[in-house]
Amino acid sequence: MSMNAFLNGVGPYESISEKWAKVLLKNLSLTGIYKHIAMDHSSELADNSDAIHLRIVSDSSVNVGNYYTRNVDGESAGTEGTISYTPAAVNKVTLALTNTPYAAVSFESYALKTADVAFQAKIIDRAKYKIAQAIDTLVMNTILAAVPVANTLTGFNATTAASGEVYDLLLQMAAILKNAGAVPVSNSSDLFGDKGMEEAGYVVVNPDVMRYILKEPSFQKIDFTDKSAMWKDGIVRGTIAGLMVLESSNLPTTSKKVTIFAGIKSAAHFAVKLIADRMIEAEDNFQTLWSTLFAAGCVVSHSAALAKVEVTVAA
Repeated sequence: MSMNAFLNGVGPYESISEKWAKVLLKNLSLTGIYKHIAMDHSSELADNSDAIHLRIVSDSSVNVGNYYTRNVDGESAGTEGTISYTPAAVNKVTLALTNTPYAAVSFESYALKTADVAFQAKIIDRAKYKIAQAIDTLVMNTILAAVPVANTLTGFNATTAASGEVYDLLLQMAAILKNAGAVPVSNSSDLFGDKGMEEAGYVVVNPDVMRYILKEPSFQKIDFTDKSAMWKDGIVRGTIAGLMVLESSNLPTTSKKVTIFAGIKSAAHFAVKLIADRMIEAEDNFQTLWSTLFAAGCVVSHSAALAKVEVTVAA
């Protein structure tokens, strides 16, 4: 029996050495997309803040009318109107850090604790990844819950869909965004010589739905060999119906059904804050205890610019 087993009370000590390989196997990771579908306000958090107040200028702040109507003949006087002012209206949305995900690990083995720092680092990396996965789920679920009933399309069966019907479905989702004034988004007017910033809509699917989109002739794949491409990580698969296609393996399929959703990035907002990160030596045994605590929150500001539909897929 090795020293490890002896220290853990498994059996009597015998001088049989053990050797742990230095090579750590790679873990498979689910693909998250929360940074692509919501605005990140994490840098705006103060040390003692647990909420961020966002302000949105309402269109009702501006009164537009016709001041003067000129007669067609250009000779007789026209009709002069009046100027009517309306008070500036601001809608307020609060981004609160409602969730506090944590991760905690105890390093049980004395030999591993003292001799294999890389093993500890690997466990800590996986713990932080699992927290990021939880935040990804929080953001997606917040967006899904905020989709209005009017923007929820009738369930779609991809397994019996004819050619072009998947494309038609995505066209319907894109139309909802466009009717809400969401695609493209411009912060300025062409009258002032600045078109502002355009923002394309997105649709989030999982691999079970992605295989149907790949069959659509209108789907345009991203060229991953292009080193100048904006995305090189495989999250953005391409475009279809004017929407960027984001593929996430963190969007679950349950009983052959998955709810996909579309929107724009500025319709949702999230923030993440590190609260504590600590490594503690246990007092009564040779253990190392590590834990970390985060605060996270998400809020939707423009629900009209979101759409969703439940899709039936093959097993």
